[in-house]
Amino acid sequence: MGDSDLKKNKPIIGITSTILDIEIKGEVNPSVQTNHQYVKAVNEIGGIPIVLPVINKEIAKEYADICDGIIFASGEDINPSNYNEPPLKELQKTNIARDEMELPLVKYALEKRIPIMGTCRGLGVINVALGGSMKQNIETKERLISHNQEISRKLPSHNVTIKEDSHLYQLLGVNSALVNSKHHQAIDVLADSLRIAATAEDGTIEAVEAIDKDLFILGLQFHPEELYSADTNMLNLLKFFRKACGKDN
Repeated sequence: MGDSDLKKNKPIIGITSTILDIEIKGEVNPSVQTNHQYVKAVNEIGGIPIVLPVINKEIAKEYADICDGIIFASGEDINPSNYNEPPLKELQKTNIARDEMELPLVKYALEKRIPIMGTCRGLGVINVALGGSMKQNIETKERLISHNQEISRKLPSHNVTIKEDSHLYQLLGVNSALVNSKHHQAIDVLADSLRIAATAEDGTIEAVEAIDKDLFILGLQFHPEELYSADTNMLNLLKFFRKACGKDN
């Protein structure tokens, strides 16, 4: 089977990344980094995973031209200047170059009707790109739920309630799910073009989707790529995303 035949049968799914400085023998080497679990998950559901390096904002349009679907991966905090707020002291590491590439990539993808899914930071990227904002820090001792779990991300730590009028509920057929949680930020103002699909017990927005039914947008505060091997609901989430990307046999 040639390269062209392979592309006809499997959707190309881009996965965003960051730049990680790795020291080798005393020399710092900037490296492209994304969690390998995304790569494994895309392969598991029948897609071709390609990692999208941070280069510049101009490359975003070219990424949208070659991908059948895009996963906006986890990582650094989004710089609050992107939603016109000053940084709070609780703000953690940001990456301006990554923001500058990923925020327009959301818009280019939607212009081309490319399905997008965001997890953790990726949820925030989608919301901010579409005009929403973020709570820069939500972790306090008074919270009902610790959203920055101390156990592995491969284990769930709290429940989410799925709205029965959501597309997510129609896809999964369940009104609750167990999820993992490794974040200190969350959606504050929801973008006008999105609607809430799931929430945690403390009201934290855990999943969003497009109001426009012709667009496939799935933003998740949790990490299905870490849970799919042991949880049918998480595997089905990923499969529905892959199906939206097309090229099913």
